[in-house]
Amino acid sequence: MKLNLPRGTIFLAAAVVAGLVATFGIHRYVSMKTRVVKAPSRQVFIANADISPGTALSGAAVKAVTWPQAVIPPNCVSSMRELENRVVKVPISQGNPVLFSMLAPVGTAAGLSGILEDGKRALTVKVDEVTGVAGFIHPGDHVDVLMDLPLKGQKDHFSKTILHDITILTTGQIWEQKGDNKPMVVNTVTLELTPEAAEVLNLASNNGKIRLALRNRNNKTVAQTSGVTTSILINGANAKKESKVAEPVREAKRVEVIKGLDRSEAKL
Repeated sequence: MKLNLPRGTIFLAAAVVAGLVATFGIHRYVSMKTRVVKAPSRQVFIANADISPGTALSGAAVKAVTWPQAVIPPNCVSSMRELENRVVKVPISQGNPVLFSMLAPVGTAAGLSGILEDGKRALTVKVDEVTGVAGFIHPGDHVDVLMDLPLKGQKDHFSKTILHDITILTTGQIWEQKGDNKPMVVNTVTLELTPEAAEVLNLASNNGKIRLALRNRNNKTVAQTSGVTTSILINGANAKKESKVAEPVREAKRVEVIKGLDRSEAKL
């Protein structure tokens, strides 16, 4: 059976087919050019909230997220099995990934005693909004410790930096009873010190006032200073007290002079 179709109909059908083929080809070409290559990724664990040193990690403290492999830091923890009950030795801010370098060795007990460096001591001192740099000091920061000491028998005060580049372990608050008044909240900081530095800080805090000076964590320079007194502030930095030292009285030597029957004394 032979169909006699008009020539115009045949041309129209051919044009439709050609158009469909062209549309398919263009769509495939565009799809290949705009295809997004999926970057490799893996699971990491980030802190749900700020985590202080000495804290034993649990599932409530961290959460699993998927990050592109390109932005994941080296030594990043990837499974909860590697994290469970591990103790944090440095502060971890909320949203930051947990790294193995932030964790104390396996088996370390929770608390500050487990994260102290060998030979170091933890000493807690009271601070206020002024001595504690208005609350800008956080665990992991480094500070210098200044002492303000009244000079015995004088109205002068002596100020000097007594400790350099000290690590802050924790910050917190305690309740303290002030006489008959109601208990009040007192801010505290705990510092990591050598035994010798702990003795210095203990003596300074009991006999005068101490203040903390925040420093850059990467700055290890120790600024050697001679200290300053109230009189130097008043009279100028180059002023020096003149101490009058009385010269010792030299006793004159005497000799006896004999001339005939006359005797006399002469001074040398």
